[in-house]
Amino acid sequence: QLCPGLWLVWQEVLDLAFSISYDVEEYSLNFIASSRTDFCLWTDGLNVLLGKEMSSESMRSELEILLSMEIKLRLLDLENVPIPDTAPPIPKAPSNFNFCYDFSQAEQ
Repeated sequence: QLCPGLWLVWQEVLDLAFSISYDVEEYSLNFIASSRTDFCLWTDGLNVLLGKEMSSESMRSELEILLSMEIKLRLLDLENVPIPDTAPPIPKAPSNFNFCYDFSQAEQ
């Protein structure tokens, strides 16, 4: 039986863990995020790539912030504060998009 302090640390690690399973010879990649925020970012991002809904508390919190901003902007419009019709300019693209890591080399 684990002591209460050790159980809390173990539970915290389990709450930050997730795995990516793929069909090739039943391999999986196991991860432990360094923080709850990182866990939410990773799992939300993976859910989006899989076509699923984001479900983390971070997403819900950020959605609330965006909705409250939209309400505030609409209220500004009612007070005759001019809101531009065009969006700000989009920044330049990065010089390269080589952001991936080749895991096939690590398996050997």
